[in-house]
Amino acid sequence: MLDFQKLSSAYQQALLQQVVPFWLKNSRDELCGGYFDLLSASGEVIEGDKSILLQAQQVWAFSWLHNTLDRQPAWLEHARHGAIFLSQFAHQDSLDCYAQLDRRGRPVSQSADLLPDCFTTMAYAQLHRATGEDEWAMLAKQTFTNLLERRADIRAEQVHTVGSFRHVQQLSEAIALLKLVLDMQPLLGEETGKETTDLIIHEIQHEFLDRRSETLLDNVLPEGAFINTPEGRRLNVGLTFQTAGYLLDFYAESASLKNTPGINNHRKLAMQVAGWCLRLCDQAWDETNAGLNQYVDFKQQASIFPDWQQKWAWVQVEALTALLKSYVHTRQPDCLKWFKRIHDYTFQHFPDSKQAGWHLVLDTYAHPLLAAKATPSVGCFSLIRCLAETGTLLTKCEPLQKTQRTGRAGISLNF
Repeated sequence: MLDFQKLSSAYQQALLQQVVPFWLKNSRDELCGGYFDLLSASGEVIEGDKSILLQAQQVWAFSWLHNTLDRQPAWLEHARHGAIFLSQFAHQDSLDCYAQLDRRGRPVSQSADLLPDCFTTMAYAQLHRATGEDEWAMLAKQTFTNLLERRADIRAEQVHTVGSFRHVQQLSEAIALLKLVLDMQPLLGEETGKETTDLIIHEIQHEFLDRRSETLLDNVLPEGAFINTPEGRRLNVGLTFQTAGYLLDFYAESASLKNTPGINNHRKLAMQVAGWCLRLCDQAWDETNAGLNQYVDFKQQASIFPDWQQKWAWVQVEALTALLKSYVHTRQPDCLKWFKRIHDYTFQHFPDSKQAGWHLVLDTYAHPLLAAKATPSVGCFSLIRCLAETGTLLTKCEPLQKTQRTGRAGISLNF
């Protein structure tokens, strides 16, 4: 039997004594604003440009910590520092977000997708929740409206364009939009929020989900057509678990509302998501060396991606959070079995015993692969959110297990 209180303390300690201090101490650019995206294993700055996506994720993470865990002034001030940089430099005149800026905030490249727009809007919404300041609410609403209009135009063009090059839709964009809509609920009208949420969940279930195998695909053609290429067959393990976690957040929110229409369908969704998680654990687990691999081939063909067996911290913690949420909402005992297995691997190998922070990525044999803890593609977003969410959930799991053993009616847990 798991010691939930002891486990919760381990997650709280990892978050508050290792991960958060690393980012607070090292990531802030005091001279030019915003944050440094590239940090060595010891926290030294590696010179480079600034990703709008990573800037926004860090603003969101520290605003969210302030809102949900502890209203520490240092966290809020850190988030505000990054948000000011975003509001000054992230947007074109049309409110579309750039992909990258140089250190001083000058545009380097345009974005090829809507991920920077999604996370920037999320950052503004969380900061508004933390401060109550109208400036951030206004920015969140404006960028949200612009984002939805752009996305509708892009999707319509992809579907109706004949004889053009292949258009690929990515799961990462769909789930970022789902997370955004969940975060934006307090700023949206009830009807708008419900319509947008229902639309994006329908998209995930009917375009990215292969119904024969109950598998979430990472890349599909418009309207969900399968691409029989290595990229089309590739399952992004961390992204699938992240999707599962967000869908279970939606389920928890729906279950907390009395007389919610279609609640039985929502319960079915929770069971479906738990099934995804357990199936993916079986597919992605490295039976030889342990840990979850980064990618899986949908048709079990040989992978052509050299990094498919790398073990990323963000993938492991997304899995831990999704599995625990699955257990909370479905009582599937196998979720706890896999949770313990992945937890043991994660806490044995990823915390850096010599200095602050966690290792970013390990090789097949659990050795640190990079002398860096922040790269242009991965920052603090998953690590902070998942450690905090998992630590909170663990404190509430013991009564659930007791309830399950005694056969009493279960309870629903919400963040």
